[in-house]
Amino acid sequence: MNLVLVAFGANLGHPVQTFHSALDRLVAEEILRSVRCSPIFSTPPVGGPVDQPEYANAVIAARTSCGPRELMVRLLEVERIFGRDREREIRWGPRQLDLDLIAFGDVRCSVPGLELPHPRAQERPFVLGPSQTLPLDEIPRSIREIVRSFPWQWPKEQKVQEVFQCS
Repeated sequence: MNLVLVAFGANLGHPVQTFHSALDRLVAEEILRSVRCSPIFSTPPVGGPVDQPEYANAVIAARTSCGPRELMVRLLEVERIFGRDREREIRWGPRQLDLDLIAFGDVRCSVPGLELPHPRAQERPFVLGPSQTLPLDEIPRSIREIVRSFPWQWPKEQKVQEVFQCS
């Protein structure tokens, strides 16, 4: 089983409900197991249209028997089920659900459609801040040092929406 870190983001519809439903699907289909969830934080949008609502962001650390590409495909399928159309959306625009594979064990790769660890993870406080709420040994080693060294004061600037209850 491989240890993975997946970021959840949304700013349309009911993000908290969407996160729970998406995670329930990933667990029910046995894509993810032994799930640990961060709280859900409200964060301002980064880039994209100016007048979009704040985002809800969380991360989950989990185990999977999938390979990296298979997991990415499954995450994209779940996004589509919840209404995301990556072909037609505005870059960094509002969305119902965004699932990003941030890290996959010790894997480091850069192939079309999959770069691990996520190439912009260290520039994303909305990923690193929630990641710091999880035990460090639950974070994949390929990104652990980046998470550990992120300034801890980040969460005080954000609003915790609620605890992300894992299935």
